[in-house]
Amino acid sequence: MSRQEQKEAGLINAAGISYAEIIRRCRREKGLNQEELGAMVSVGKNAVGAWESGRSRPDLSSVPVICEALGLSLEEFYGVRQKKRAKNTVPEEFASRYSALTEYHRKIVLREMDALLEMQEHNAQPRRKLIRLFRNDLSACAGPSFTIGETSGEEVWVEETALTSRADELIRVSGNSMEPAFHDGDQVLVRHGSALQPGEIGIFTNGDAGYIKVYQRDGLHSLNPAYPVIEFGDGDEVRCIGKVLGIAGDELFAREDELNMIENEKRG
Repeated sequence: MSRQEQKEAGLINAAGISYAEIIRRCRREKGLNQEELGAMVSVGKNAVGAWESGRSRPDLSSVPVICEALGLSLEEFYGVRQKKRAKNTVPEEFASRYSALTEYHRKIVLREMDALLEMQEHNAQPRRKLIRLFRNDLSACAGPSFTIGETSGEEVWVEETALTSRADELIRVSGNSMEPAFHDGDQVLVRHGSALQPGEIGIFTNGDAGYIKVYQRDGLHSLNPAYPVIEFGDGDEVRCIGKVLGIAGDELFAREDELNMIENEKRG
């Protein structure tokens, strides 16, 4: 496909860079293979291959998730330049008044400015928008299966992002069969639903056993090649709890100061 045909097909961003090139380059810089990136954004390896070959481009709903996985801003992905901020300048009226002060009074002004800067720095950390998610006490097995009892857990506060806003609950990974994309102890964001496409990762149950696996038509697959495919017979009661959207890193959870602020607002 020629450059002009790519442009007409919407495969090139505003800066003239193909989406295929951006995704391929950033994926390699992150040290990920196509299967690992696919797992992070809940699509199959073939979808990532199609993006990187220029046969297709991600749909709009997937772009924020891809950018988050690759450490890109939306501006960088779409090739949109951010406006440069004008450099700070000292207002003329301030400069003229400051120059008219005695040395002693200038020191007073500087001390006051230092106090204001310290106050500003203390309050400079932007307040994040937080939402509540249910964190399930159960662990989704990526190794030996876990036993499902009564659902229990707690509500936690997390930053609202493209991933967390789509999730219904958090479930902890147990075991190593989903490495290298998911590790033991990772907390995954799960969106409830029973319909998955082949190649998508989900939480599944069969009787009292539960799994986090890649759904394929022949069974449930692990990312770790050391684990066999889990196949089910006609008598098995396999149920899909939902789709795994990604991992909730520690940075997404509310800090202690944010939790204190929430409590103060409740009391106020």
